[in-house]
Amino acid sequence: MPPRSTTAPARPLALSAAALLYMAVAETTATPLSGQGLTQLLQPASGLALALLVLGGLRLAPAIFIGSLLSSLLAGDAPLAALAEALGAVTAAVVACLLLRRQPSFNEDHPNFSVVRHVLLWVCGAGVGAGALAASTGLLLVDAITPAAGTGYFLQWWMGSSLGALLAAPLVMSYRRTLRFAQPLQRLNEGLLVWLLASVGAAIIFGNTQNPLLAPLANAYWMFLFVSWSGARLGLLSTTGLLCMVALQALWGSYQRTGFFARDIAANHGFGYWSYMMILALVGLALAAYLTERRRQKASLRVAAIAFECQEGLLITNERAEILQANQSFLKTLGYELHEVLGRTPHFILAAPGDTAEAAPTDFTPAQNLQRREWHRRKSGETYPAWITLSPVRDTHARITHYVLTLTDITDLRAQEERQRQMEQAHREALIQEVHHRIKNNLQGVMGMLRTLDQQHPRLHGPINQVIGQVHSIAVIHGLQGSTISDRVRLSDLTCAVAGGIESLWSTPIHVDMPPWWKACHIAPTEAVPVALVLNELIVNAVKHGGKTQQDVRVRLSGGPQPDSVHITISNPGRWPEPIAQPHGGLGLVSALLPRHGARLTRMQAGDWAVLQLELSPPVITIESAATP
Repeated sequence: MPPRSTTAPARPLALSAAALLYMAVAETTATPLSGQGLTQLLQPASGLALALLVLGGLRLAPAIFIGSLLSSLLAGDAPLAALAEALGAVTAAVVACLLLRRQPSFNEDHPNFSVVRHVLLWVCGAGVGAGALAASTGLLLVDAITPAAGTGYFLQWWMGSSLGALLAAPLVMSYRRTLRFAQPLQRLNEGLLVWLLASVGAAIIFGNTQNPLLAPLANAYWMFLFVSWSGARLGLLSTTGLLCMVALQALWGSYQRTGFFARDIAANHGFGYWSYMMILALVGLALAAYLTERRRQKASLRVAAIAFECQEGLLITNERAEILQANQSFLKTLGYELHEVLGRTPHFILAAPGDTAEAAPTDFTPAQNLQRREWHRRKSGETYPAWITLSPVRDTHARITHYVLTLTDITDLRAQEERQRQMEQAHREALIQEVHHRIKNNLQGVMGMLRTLDQQHPRLHGPINQVIGQVHSIAVIHGLQGSTISDRVRLSDLTCAVAGGIESLWSTPIHVDMPPWWKACHIAPTEAVPVALVLNELIVNAVKHGGKTQQDVRVRLSGGPQPDSVHITISNPGRWPEPIAQPHGGLGLVSALLPRHGARLTRMQAGDWAVLQLELSPPVITIESAATP
């Protein structure tokens, strides 16, 4: 399917309404007085056409063409001449609309001084000039005017349409803007007074003044006083309406050959009236637009000033990060006076890197928006955590001119986060301990079932006891983990618990020797179960090979050759077979369970005692604190 157009076609009702409205306005100024042979000095229909296209879109261009064509036909023009006039009208409106829309600062809802400049340049100049060229060229082609009269017709068409566009288009858009953004009437009495004085003055200046006292004062330049008054005090809509009223009164006087412009048409074909109204309109519209923009800027500045004094600290700096302004929240939070911070860079509020665990960044001139957490120092020396937002401000050329720095004290937030973390940690530890307790209880249940099985099958006493010992070693791990606030298991606790279980199960005394200067160490959580099973196998092996017969098994914990290593020595009466094997011997299960790094097993013979020495070092164990004998 082809892509849909972004501009929807106008509905027939909208086209008809726009065409009829254009015709009504065009017919009111279709021709001057009979027999004058002049093109209109004021064509408000051109301004209406521009306003319709700006507000309704180019889809209303056919309505402009049809309205202009019918208006020319009703005025008695030949069909081809009417086509040329309609072509000029729609060309002027379309070109002016396109040129206005291309200007970034053009906004029909919020006019400013630049909009007046754009209307003068792109509408009155380029747009209407293109329309006048199209109309005069078309009339020349159809022989409606002679080549000698072409230049004069072009100038008269351009003068009337440009003045109409300058007056009527702002009037329509200002009225529409007032309807969209309705506000209560202000200075109504003053506005009525200005309009009354202006209308009386225009009647005197442009009318048939016979009074000898008033005749010397009937000067058209008095209108600048009233238009400037309206532009400065009453806004764009009132000023535009006042200009249109003055333009109509001056136009009537020009056609009637009375008042200030009585000889203007005969002397210079209406150029005096046109230039006067163009200058008057530019002064009034520019003044009204400029002051309206200033009032809107002042309102925005008032809002910005209120927002500036917010609860968060705010700094405004130049492009070199030198402080230009600081709000009261910033001064109150840090304890400074305004004169103490102006001209300085924000680096003085940063805590020294050594004062906190976090290194303080120092770049306050980033190219993009920046958010980060910092530690700041108050004037009293107290440090506190802060969250800052740093935003560069750019001019129309994308160059950074200022920075806006927002600072928020997050002390309470950090305390809340710490309380939340501690609560979550407590819940996690409680849950882990509960899981370990349940695993231990289940393993103890399994051991109970194995003991029952042992009683039922005496011939399996040895293997069942071995399995019970292994299960008991695993249960010991979970019992120790469930009784602490972390998963760490001390090597001494594990050794004593495993030895105690084997002593009870095999009815053999096991002596655990732990010197008072023993260094505290814990087993890595991932190695706790393998180490427990290795200890179980080694002690059970000592019990089975002489320890039970002689009722003597000894386990000793001592320091290893390295400061972070530990020796567990297991000995029993008996002798190893000759020759003595090196580490790992024939103990298959122990060899499989022994950690590959941080564990080493050695067998030796000490007189009448068979000795196994298990050396553990990181990463299997971690020394908690070093003690000296």
